[in-house]
Amino acid sequence: MTCDKRSDGPEITIQSVRLKDFNPPGLEVDDGNDAESDIDPFLTSPIERDQSVKEVDRPLHPGEKYFLPTDKAELARLDLQHMVWTRALDGDLFKAPLIGPKCVLDVGTGTGIWAVDFAKDHPDTEVLGIDLGKPSPPGIPSNCKFEQKDFTEDWGHTNTFDLVHCRMLFSAKHDARQLLQQAYDSLAPGGYLECQEMYGMPLDVDGSLSGTTLESFFFNGVLGLKRRGNTSVLSLPLYGQWMREIGFEDVAEVHRALPINGWPGGAYKAVGEMMLPNIRAGLGGVYTRLFANGLGWSTEEADEMVRKASEQMSDRSIHAYFPAFIFYGRKPLSAA
Repeated sequence: MTCDKRSDGPEITIQSVRLKDFNPPGLEVDDGNDAESDIDPFLTSPIERDQSVKEVDRPLHPGEKYFLPTDKAELARLDLQHMVWTRALDGDLFKAPLIGPKCVLDVGTGTGIWAVDFAKDHPDTEVLGIDLGKPSPPGIPSNCKFEQKDFTEDWGHTNTFDLVHCRMLFSAKHDARQLLQQAYDSLAPGGYLECQEMYGMPLDVDGSLSGTTLESFFFNGVLGLKRRGNTSVLSLPLYGQWMREIGFEDVAEVHRALPINGWPGGAYKAVGEMMLPNIRAGLGGVYTRLFANGLGWSTEEADEMVRKASEQMSDRSIHAYFPAFIFYGRKPLSAA
């Protein structure tokens, strides 16, 4: 499939969803002189799951707002995803110029790993994580708490937080502008919002993705998300503009890359080597339902597409990566 001709909006094609101006610094193809990275082999190992349970039968949160599984394999993938992002962000948990935060909110906290790490790094900060499920990660410090709460509903906090952190919320059905507004309302004057998001359609550095099974695979994933009602799936590049319109000051946009495997040289090699098992572990849980429920494919058709994509994912001649955006901005000190 190369386009979406449904009448509920403009036609979507591979070309129309491919970002035009995205240039993550330092992303280059390995010239053959870079050794494999020195990261823990555990972080590049496949994530195992119970193969006796079909992808379409894996447990879910109730309702239709979030369709990813909730089993141990998915929780392990989310923890690995956190490691990928931390590595891509130069070892940082956030990029906003935040000083001495007292209260921090982690929206869509998942396993809670980001909130726990932040709380450990900032023992004088009260950290709250919210999600559809209440996580119970090991080693929760006393300054970190979790609440079971749908982030698309009222958070119940106004002028409270010095940092609102959001990461990888694109797969959850929500109104992105409403999310940004609610974050603004929840921040104390002078507080920061930071959104760390992955754009769902990968790019490449040299045209090597064009015409491949992977290109078609991920494009169909974008179509599936859109047809399931995830209207924010293609709006990520607009976040900076929307933040300014809402009232944020000093809005910054930072670009990073999440390579599909270890094809890059330099610092991005480790990111790609960790990203490969992360993607593979998510292919079935994410895309089987997108293709079946979003596009109306049979389970057999979806499984076959996932299999073909998984095989091609480790091909280092395909120099593809997912664009990663980091947006942050400050609520004015004069704001009520």
